Amino acid sequence: MNMRTVVGLAGLSVSFALMYPMLLAKLSLSLASPYAKAESRRRLYAATIDGLLVASIFALYWSSASIAFLAIGAACILLRDAVCGRSLGKFLLGLTVVSLETGRPGSARDSVSRNVIFLLPGANVVAVFLEARTLSRDQQGLRLGDRLAMTQVVDGYGAKDLALDIQALLEKSATQLGVSTGRRRRRAPARVDRAA
Repeated sequence: MNMRTVVGLAGLSVSFALMYPMLLAKLSLSLASPYAKAESRRRLYAATIDGLLVASIFALYWSSASIAFLAIGAACILLRDAVCGRSLGKFLLGLTVVSLETGRPGSARDSVSRNVIFLLPGANVVAVFLEARTLSRDQQGLRLGDRLAMTQVVDGYGAKDLALDIQALLEKSATQLGVSTGRRRRRAPARVDRAA
C-alpha cells in the first residue's frame, strides 16, 4: 500500500466519522419500533463471532491471494443476516433481525442494506466503533445500518431453543417407542399374599 492510498483511506475514515452523527439524526426522525431492545452485550458477542468468521476468510485470502476468498468474505459481510434474519453469531446467541415495515425476519435485501457500510473502504473501520457505540446507547438499539434498512435486532429463536426442541422431540419419540429416556421408573413393590 502506498502513501497516497493510506492518506485517501484516512480521509474517507474522517469524512465518514464526521458525517455519521448527521446521518444518524436524519434517519432517526421517521423510525419508531414496537419491539423491545435486544441486550447490547449479546449483540456485541454475536458481532464478534461474525467478525471472527470474516477475519478467518480474509486471512485465507491474504495467505493464498485467491480472489475467491475476497469475494466470499465480502458476501459474508453483506449477506450475514440473510437466512431468516440471522447470522451465525445471532443464531448462537438467540437474536433475529426483523423488518420494521413487515414484522418478518430480515431478507437478503435488508441484510445488504444494513451491512453495506462495513464494505466502504476507510469507513468500515470507523463504522465498527461508531455502530457499537450507537447500538448500546440508542433506546431501541438501532445502529445506522438498522436505520438505513428499517430493521431491528430482537430476541429470537436461537441455538439454545433448537437444542431444547430437539431434546423434547427425542424424548417424545422415545416415549412413543417405549424406550427408556434414562429416567428410572420405580417399580411397585411385589405383593405377597399372606393367607396363613
